[in-house]
Amino acid sequence: MKTTSFRLDNRELERIEKLAREEGEDKSQSVRELLDYGWEYMMIRRYKDGKLSLSRLSQELEEPISEVIDLLADLGIQSPLEKDEVMEGYEALRQEY
Repeated sequence: MKTTSFRLDNRELERIEKLAREEGEDKSQSVRELLDYGWEYMMIRRYKDGKLSLSRLSQELEEPISEVIDLLADLGIQSPLEKDEVMEGYEALRQEY
């Protein structure tokens, strides 16, 4: 793992320290978690704004498309797939196994 440094203002540092305390982890772990959540949020926003395809979002989040669709549903973001397309996909997978 590499080390890098950033300049943070007091508010940002206080938020990191608060999160670390509440989660019972060190500040480094809290920062990594925040970066992951921030990346996920930015990629989802790009998808929602039509700047990323579902496939590309899946790649960026390093998750299978099915899990990305579930995540989008949990966040209230409508899937671009119609129900019939999803059911056809499930049927194709079932026939393979």
